[in-house]
Amino acid sequence: MEALVNDRLLQDRSTTETDQTSPPPSTSTQSLDTVKGRLPWKSLNVSGPVQPYTSYLKNFWYPVAFSTDLKDDTMIPIDCFEEPWVVFRGKDGKPGCVQNTCAHRACPLHLGSVNEGRIQCPYHGWEYSTDGKCEKMPSTRLLNVKIKSLPCFEQEGMIWVWPGSDPPAATLPSLEPPSGFVVHAEIVMELSVEHGLLLDNLLDLAHAPFTHTSTFAKGWSVPSLVKFLTPASGLQGYWDPYPIDMEFRPPCMVLSTIGISKPGKLEGKNTRQCATHLHQLHVCLPSSRQKTRLLYRMSLDFAPMLKHIPFMHYLWRHFAEQVLNEDLRLVVGQQERMINGANVWNSPVSYDKLGVRYRLWRDAVERGAKQLPFSKST
Repeated sequence: MEALVNDRLLQDRSTTETDQTSPPPSTSTQSLDTVKGRLPWKSLNVSGPVQPYTSYLKNFWYPVAFSTDLKDDTMIPIDCFEEPWVVFRGKDGKPGCVQNTCAHRACPLHLGSVNEGRIQCPYHGWEYSTDGKCEKMPSTRLLNVKIKSLPCFEQEGMIWVWPGSDPPAATLPSLEPPSGFVVHAEIVMELSVEHGLLLDNLLDLAHAPFTHTSTFAKGWSVPSLVKFLTPASGLQGYWDPYPIDMEFRPPCMVLSTIGISKPGKLEGKNTRQCATHLHQLHVCLPSSRQKTRLLYRMSLDFAPMLKHIPFMHYLWRHFAEQVLNEDLRLVVGQQERMINGANVWNSPVSYDKLGVRYRLWRDAVERGAKQLPFSKST
């Protein structure tokens, strides 16, 4: 399911052409070709400091916040591709995203307030609408001043922005859980790791019985063989022997459905054989080259009464943080070594398939390739 973005967003942006740039060393590959269905394992090199993001990676819709967190009188400051922005609702209730820097004296706007759909700077009271235009300048003559703004859209309980220079795409991907699922938790975390490393981790399940021994994988046996089965041109598939379906959805989302019988236990050989399921959405927004804004949504197709238990969301957050902390201590260590020259994809094996495909997709995007690998059109 996809929704049409209103025409106003498309008219606000003019088409611009960007020069093709060389791929950054930290995500370079020698070839995107496959030979007899095998991935070019030896061609993947992810090492050294993360290079400045190319313009190509910015030309996507990015989820930046949950709708429930954005009230009429609140603001959400975010960093996106190393630029500060602030999200708030205008007079019409629709969200907008403007540069989080006042045009007057560079004060952070999120330290101010929202008045009648305008964000007011706390320094001298200048007020900006969702398109970035300054509409009030107390104590002086009103000048024609405007700060940068991004195309911003709300769909299915999420706020999206388009940080690129190209005109925004006319459709946004649907991130709603499957039919029959109820959302139980929406959590936002700011993490000190590059978003690609976090995606590498989320797209890998083989590490679970070794890393998550105190949380969801406690008691799991170690399989003699772990496989990720996927179409030749896809970015989605399912794990064997785990009953888990998983998909990387460009540019920075991971969706997974887990078959369970009781918390911490796996049941059956695939998700269809399981009676109950947990669905997860992870959005890894690139805040900067070493920081990620993580949006996590958890849904269940059973026990709907849990949603109404007081303070249950605190329990879900505690559990999510426990799981994430088991990963972060490892990923932070990877990042330190990567910056110093280690290749974090030095020796991929068969169960790394989905992570490798993400890296090949990202490399193609950052090189400005006209045809992206593993896309539905290929």
